[in-house]
Amino acid sequence: MTNAETKLPFMVSALVTVGAWLSCLIGILLLGWPSFLGAGVWILLLALVWTYAAGRTHGVAGAFWAQAALAFSLCGKGMVLCGLSMLWHLNTGEAFWLVLAFTVAGYPIFTQKIDRTVMSFASAMVLLMWVFQQRTVAWPCLESLSVLLFMGAYLLFFVPSEKVRPVAWGLLPACVAAFGLAWMSGNVATLRINVLFLALCLVGVYLWRARKHFNVCLAVLILVLAYLTNVGTVMGVALLALAFSQNRLSLKIAGVAVFALSLVWLYYHMQTTLLVKSFYLWAAGMILLGVYFGQKRGMYAR
Repeated sequence: MTNAETKLPFMVSALVTVGAWLSCLIGILLLGWPSFLGAGVWILLLALVWTYAAGRTHGVAGAFWAQAALAFSLCGKGMVLCGLSMLWHLNTGEAFWLVLAFTVAGYPIFTQKIDRTVMSFASAMVLLMWVFQQRTVAWPCLESLSVLLFMGAYLLFFVPSEKVRPVAWGLLPACVAAFGLAWMSGNVATLRINVLFLALCLVGVYLWRARKHFNVCLAVLILVLAYLTNVGTVMGVALLALAFSQNRLSLKIAGVAVFALSLVWLYYHMQTTLLVKSFYLWAAGMILLGVYFGQKRGMYAR
C-alpha cells in the first residue's frame, strides 16, 4: 500500500481496488492464451512497470496502479512458476527451490506488503508439501516443523525493520498448515514433546528480550499450558503477549483468533465429562484472573 492509497476515503479505495483487480483479471484471461508461460512473463513485465508508476503517481491513479501491479505480480508469478514446473517436469522439492528463488529475487522489486506475504507463504507451503510427500517423515516431525516456522515468524516480529514483517505474516498461517497436515496424516493428538519444545523456545526468547526484567508469571503460564493443552493454545498466548508488549492491533486479532480456536479444539477433543470440562474452564479462568491482577500490580500492565 502506498501513502497515496492510505489518504483516500475507504469507499474510494475499495472501488479502485475492485476495478483494478477486475480489469487485470480480464486482461490476464485474454493474455493467457495460447502461451501460459509466455503470458506470465509479459504480465510480470507489466507488473514491474506499474509498480514504478504507482510510486510516481498520487491519488486515485496511484492507488489504481498499485493494485494493478499487485494483481499482475501475483498472477504473473503464479503463471510463470506453473509454466516452468510443467516445462521442466519439476518434482515438489525442485519446485520449492524455484518458488524460493522467485520470492527472494522479487522481494526488493515488488514492495507491496501483500505481495511479499503471499510469496513467503507460498514458499513455506511448497516446503510443507515436499516434507509431507516424504513417506519416511512421520506426523510428529510435521508438528516440529510447525513449531520451527512459528518461532521463525515470532522472532521476525522483534526485528525493528518493517521490511521483514511480511515474511513473518507469511510464516504464521504456514505453521498452522503444518499442524493441519500432521492431523490429516492419521493422528489428531499433539505430542507433549513438541508443545514443551515450543514453550521452552518461547521462554528462551523472553529471557533474551527481557534481560533483567523477565516476566516470571508469563513463563510459568506458558510452561503450564505446554503440559495441559496443545500447540495452538501456547501459540495464541505467545502472540497475545507479543501483541500487548508491542501494542499491535493486527497481532492482537491474530492472537485472540488462534487462542480461541485452539481452546475450542481442545475442549471438543477432551475425553471426559462435561462436569470435568466445566471445572477446567473455571480453573483456567481463575488462573488468568490471577495473572491479570498480578500483571496489573507490576510494571508489565497494559
